[in-house]
Amino acid sequence: MEPDAQRISERIERPSLSDIVCSRLEQMILSREIQPGKRINESKLSKVLGVSRAPIREACRQLEKLWMVEVIPRRGTFVREIEAEEVEDLYDLRAILDEYAGRKAASKIRKKDLSLLREHLSDMESATSQNDPGNYFRANLAFHQTIFDIAGNKSLPMIYEGITKRAALFRKSSLSIPGRLAVSLQQHKEIFEALSARDAAKTAELMKGHVMNAKQAIINSLDQP
Repeated sequence: MEPDAQRISERIERPSLSDIVCSRLEQMILSREIQPGKRINESKLSKVLGVSRAPIREACRQLEKLWMVEVIPRRGTFVREIEAEEVEDLYDLRAILDEYAGRKAASKIRKKDLSLLREHLSDMESATSQNDPGNYFRANLAFHQTIFDIAGNKSLPMIYEGITKRAALFRKSSLSIPGRLAVSLQQHKEIFEALSARDAAKTAELMKGHVMNAKQAIINSLDQP
C-alpha cells in the first residue's frame, strides 16, 4: 500500500476521540455509574477522561440521537429517565424485530453460527451461576446481536442497537430481580434448541415470547417502591 493510501486507511479505521469518549460515556450510563436523571458534568468528565470538553459535547450529541441523554436548554445534558409507557413501546418494537430475526436466522443458520451462540450461552450460564447481572447482560446482548447478524438483513442490527441501548437504561437493573437470570437463561436455551433444529416458526415464537416476558418483568420492577 502506498504511504498516502495507508495514512488515509489508518484515519478511516482509527476511531475519533469523540467516538472513544462516546463509548466510555455510554458504558458509564449503562453501568449506572451516571444514574438516570443525573446531569452530565462536563468539567468533571474532562478531568476523569483526560480530554477537553469538546469531544464530550460531541459524544453527548451522539448519545442524544440514541435517546440515551437529553439536552435541557440552559440546564445541561441529562441521562434520560424512562417511563413505564415508553418501556412498553420499546419492547413491543423489540418483540416484532426479534420475531422477524428469529424466523430469518433459523432458515440461514450454519454450524459456525451455532458454535458462536453456544459460547454466548455458556457465558450466560457462568454469569447465572455467579449471580452476575453485569456479565449476563453483556452475554445476553451478544447472543441476540448474533441472531440479528445471522438473519442477514443489513438494516436490522443498526435499528436494533438503537432500541436496545435505550432499553438498557432500565433493562440491566431488572436482571437483578431474584430468580430473573435463571428464567432468562432457560428461555435462551429454548431459543438455541429451536435454532439448532432450524425450526423457523418455533424460533420466532420463542423470541417474541422472551421479549414480552422481559417487558412484563421490567414493568413489574418499575412498580416496586
